[in-house]
Amino acid sequence: MSRRSITGSIVILGANGFLGRFLVDHQDGDLPIKAVSRKVPKKTDAVVGGVRWNRVEVMDVSSLVQILSEGDVVINLTYINNNKATDNTILLNNIIEACICSKVSRLIHCSTAAVVGNVEASSVNEETPCNPNTAYEKVKISLENIALSALSSGVDIGILRPTAIVGPRGKNLLKLIHRLKHGSKFVNYLRTCILGSMPMHLVPIEDVSAALLHLATSVTPLNGGIFIISADQDVDNNYRRVEKIVLDALDLKQIAFPCIVPPKSFLSLVFKLTNRNDINMGRVYDSQKLYDHGFKPTGSVKRAIEEFVSFGQRK
Repeated sequence: MSRRSITGSIVILGANGFLGRFLVDHQDGDLPIKAVSRKVPKKTDAVVGGVRWNRVEVMDVSSLVQILSEGDVVINLTYINNNKATDNTILLNNIIEACICSKVSRLIHCSTAAVVGNVEASSVNEETPCNPNTAYEKVKISLENIALSALSSGVDIGILRPTAIVGPRGKNLLKLIHRLKHGSKFVNYLRTCILGSMPMHLVPIEDVSAALLHLATSVTPLNGGIFIISADQDVDNNYRRVEKIVLDALDLKQIAFPCIVPPKSFLSLVFKLTNRNDINMGRVYDSQKLYDHGFKPTGSVKRAIEEFVSFGQRK
């Protein structure tokens, strides 16, 4: 898909976070980038490779207005991790107010595929009715609705729903790594038997980053479009394969005893008893709408996991 002509800059709010840092570090340099964060990374020049870092208190509308310019495209990656609706609502409303005042051309709001919540659908797409269950899911879906309300004020809105993002600086898989390095090998073996075929719903950070830029530079208006980005079609995207990739990357040995796979009915019972939302072992998150929009993923789950583990070992 060809890029639209952007009269302003790509503005990344939350640029010093996990996804923001990757997006800033891997942009191709063709577009001017304003990287906005409360804390600017150390040893970062004001302008490097077309990226200008800006230290801004994003809860302050006037500070945001000073950064934004007419024609800018804003990518919002901000979220207050206390999962409180009030704080996050104020934050997003301030961002939207600043976007309207500054006459930005587009706002891309990064949400999560988890907003679908506890549903029985085997294939989840953008039309699947959401049934959020946790505080996190409920706050995230409310923020989507707030973002969509800006359409009436003339700001073109797009929402990206990634599944579990994996890549350098990320937190997904940290618990798995800790268990494999320090936990009981027998307990880990039992967990592999029980969870072996469970989908992990991982998505490479490079694909999420590319999808954000794809929507930001889309020639056609997004008009409130919601897009899922996943990699559920990847053969490595289940517990057993992910565990094997992590073990190999850590140079750890796996128990040689073959796994005993329990019946799916037993697994469903275990998941219900442990209050897991995603109890459908065959569930997939469908990215076809994003692909139909012209996006082509290039990442792989295996490579993303290896880069994640490698980054963690260098720290």
